[in-house]
Amino acid sequence: MPLRIVQFGLGPIGQACARLALDHGHQLVGALDLDPDRVGRDLGDVLGRGALGVDVRDDVGALAAWRPDVVLHTTSSFLDRVEGQLVACVAAGAHVVSSSEELFWPFERDPGFCERVDAAAREAGVAVVGTGVNPGFVMDLLPVVLSGVVARVDRVSVSRSVDAGRRRGPLQKKVGAGLSEAAFRERQAAGGFGHVGMVESAQALAAGLGWAGAEVAETFGPRLAATGHRTEHVTVPAGAVAGIHQTATVRVDGEVRATLTLTMAVGEPDQDRVEIAGDPPLAVVVEGGTFGDTATVAALVNTARRIGAARPGLRTVLDLPAASVH
Repeated sequence: MPLRIVQFGLGPIGQACARLALDHGHQLVGALDLDPDRVGRDLGDVLGRGALGVDVRDDVGALAAWRPDVVLHTTSSFLDRVEGQLVACVAAGAHVVSSSEELFWPFERDPGFCERVDAAAREAGVAVVGTGVNPGFVMDLLPVVLSGVVARVDRVSVSRSVDAGRRRGPLQKKVGAGLSEAAFRERQAAGGFGHVGMVESAQALAAGLGWAGAEVAETFGPRLAATGHRTEHVTVPAGAVAGIHQTATVRVDGEVRATLTLTMAVGEPDQDRVEIAGDPPLAVVVEGGTFGDTATVAALVNTARRIGAARPGLRTVLDLPAASVH
């Protein structure tokens, strides 16, 4: 059934979500963004398509008049920056499907945020969920689903290798491509740098496998380029930073039960791999990887079809029916 959708955030991912929602037959009834180059323009013009008769607004007060079934939310990775936006969406009676990485599994990071958003969503009778590919699928949902055919899980190892040179410009900059190692370390020390969501993936994986009392630790550093690379957005000389190498480790009663490894760098081969040590052992490789930009958009739009079946409140992809294109 076609949905009334508002697109909240019109960066590269937001625009791609809006296009896919149209391609899936949904009705875009509104759009929110803060970029003055977009505000006031017809959404169809922003998307490079014919006029839709919907102007981009910068005021969440427009949500009530638009009466969306679902808001596709693609603005920020961080909880403290999205709480007001989420509350405004649910106050308008809309379900929310968000790409915010910290929202994917927010319970340990900010319990107060979770209580407030959950209470607002329950009162409004809607659901709020964070989803995507990483976090949202490769390093968390996929190994949990695969464990369904394993009688005993001893350990889990998930690795994801991503050629950042094939991804959007903001992501290449987010992983430090083109920086010197010294500049990378300086930004790392300042915080708010690197891939967001590894800890959330590890926590969701532990919860999905029933590992009570799991402790998660994270490390990351630069991936240096052996040879030079040039993309549309950055130049990476040999010896400079091509991207990041990041790990999250899950320990239960002091024993390592899961290791998640992400290498996201310009020139890196694309591949996802999940290995489960247990009975029976299981290894699944996605050759060519799960292309993050396209797959994230698909995860958001496909989840919009399913979120109406969720219980009201703050939910996770482990709570929802499996998202699909149908």
